[in-house]
Amino acid sequence: MELKEILKILKKKRSEIVIFTLCGGLLGLAASFIPGKFKAEASYFVGRTADKPSSEFFTYEGYYAQQTAQSYTNTAVALLESQDLKRSVLGELEIPVTDTNLRKLSRSYRVSKNGPQVITLTVADYNYDKSVTTFTAISTKFLDSSDKVSAGSDENISVSSLSDNPVVRQEQRPLPYFILGGLLFGLAVSMLKITFKEYLK
Repeated sequence: MELKEILKILKKKRSEIVIFTLCGGLLGLAASFIPGKFKAEASYFVGRTADKPSSEFFTYEGYYAQQTAQSYTNTAVALLESQDLKRSVLGELEIPVTDTNLRKLSRSYRVSKNGPQVITLTVADYNYDKSVTTFTAISTKFLDSSDKVSAGSDENISVSSLSDNPVVRQEQRPLPYFILGGLLFGLAVSMLKITFKEYLK
């Protein structure tokens, strides 16, 4: 099919294309008003006490403590993402430990290393209470696991929460992106419909 014929068909169907595109935009607008997930978030600091306290600005013990804490931060991230911790959290929440529930729990939270010794835990859920409850269970099990690991390896290492309670906020859906996405979706649907219809002729 030549370009001239394609343009002719599109010109003939322009009203249909406009209607589908506008409907897609309205659909995107409606989707932007759907309530977003609640996100409970808090950060943790991984530190290590120097063996010999000193008033000097720089000491080997202090440098070694900092390097050890930075290395342990990767271990702390691995603990937060471990299957053992997830099983403990499901048990704490009185949820059956199944592959489906483990995957669902894994998708509900995110762990990020925001600095050499800072870890941030974010738990998301459409229910406010559930997001806070799940966060509390993960945080408690994580701190308990960290204490056990430290006791068996280096008692001077500690993981502490930077706040007593997580910060909870609700996702704000970006209105322009949803409308633009809806318009493009409507345009794509109209094009597919016209193409399919012409193909069957």
